[in-house]
Amino acid sequence: MTAMEVENSDPATADNGRLIRPFSLTGGRTRPSRTDFAMTSQVVAVPTMEPAELEPEHLSVMGECARPVSVAEVAARTRLPLGVLRILIADLLDRGHVMVHISPWQQHRPDAQTLRSVIERIRAL
Repeated sequence: MTAMEVENSDPATADNGRLIRPFSLTGGRTRPSRTDFAMTSQVVAVPTMEPAELEPEHLSVMGECARPVSVAEVAARTRLPLGVLRILIADLLDRGHVMVHISPWQQHRPDAQTLRSVIERIRAL
């Protein structure tokens, strides 16, 4: 084992050098409080005059959202797992710190049940 492998074998830092596990950033939550936005939805921070009392991760997300950017892009830039980021964005959205813009295509796309039904009928052919 090389010195680099020994250094990276510590389980506390195995996740991109983070000492904090992703679930601790969300308070143990595994699902966002809302599901009305997707990975391709555009997120933008709402300008505010008052300094917000937010966790550092929330502030990092808001910093990346100074201009409209997709949820997936924020995840890449902050190096947070997409599931964690969706929870953090939902928190910010619930508090009014960000706005999410959803494309008309996302609003009118078929639901999962419709897609499953189509797949089943194609298989039946």
